[in-house]
Amino acid sequence: MKTLPSTSVKKFLKYAPIILIASLVIYSFKTNENRNELEEEFFKERYLLEKELDKIVADYKEITTKKKWLTSRVVNGMNKIIALKDSIKKMEKVNYDLLFKYSLKVTKLERENRKLFLRAHSLREQNKKLRNENRVAKEKLSKKSKSYNSLLAVNKKLKTTEKALKHKVDLAGVIEISTVTIEALKERNNGKYRSTTKSNKTDAFKIKFDVLPNEIASIGNRQIFVQLLDEHNNIVPSEKNGFENEISYNDLINIDYDREKISVVSLISVDRASLIEGGYTANVYIDKRKVGKANINLK
Repeated sequence: MKTLPSTSVKKFLKYAPIILIASLVIYSFKTNENRNELEEEFFKERYLLEKELDKIVADYKEITTKKKWLTSRVVNGMNKIIALKDSIKKMEKVNYDLLFKYSLKVTKLERENRKLFLRAHSLREQNKKLRNENRVAKEKLSKKSKSYNSLLAVNKKLKTTEKALKHKVDLAGVIEISTVTIEALKERNNGKYRSTTKSNKTDAFKIKFDVLPNEIASIGNRQIFVQLLDEHNNIVPSEKNGFENEISYNDLINIDYDREKISVVSLISVDRASLIEGGYTANVYIDKRKVGKANINLK
């Protein structure tokens, strides 16, 4: 076995502390350099996580803007992200275990974010489809409404035309009479009458007219009212005075109308003592409609 010379041993022992210190300095420098690199990598990873969380928050805000009804879910998700971001910011020391844990949470939030976006996209498509269906339904409803309004207008026009035609038919079917004549009469001792113009000698009035033919008028019974008024529009007292159909009359004549001409003579007996000088009017009504009149003056 070879032994070192005593001089070499002495030299080694002399410089050993220096070599050890130098080695420790180099090791410490390397260790510090590695630690600095580790811390730099750690804070870089933390920064990237924060940025990723900022992107997720922005995505949630976009969903909130477009889908108001998703607000509660989005707010809950945003609250989770904000809390996680605050926790990451508070990490001042290097802790890879905690950083890994937070990375897993970010991954989970990203999955939830994707689900929400897929749901929002699906709902947007459904909403688009519903808007199209609503538009088509509105167009159909608008067409039906126009058609309905057109039918209403046509129906209104038909009713107006029908009413006008009915009015014309009613007018055409009205029964008319010829010119009415009136004559004051004095009764002789033999019971016969002769014409007079004096009020104090008048015992009766004779009113004559013809009911004219009308081929489209309805046939059947008709009531003819003869009304005799003085110049003050008071009805003249007579033997056959009456009131019917809101008409005060001096004579009521019933005829069976068959669309042919019917001659009518009304003889109204009066008390000459009740008459005075002046004008008298004979009005003729068929049912409730006034169809003619005649005037006479007595001295």
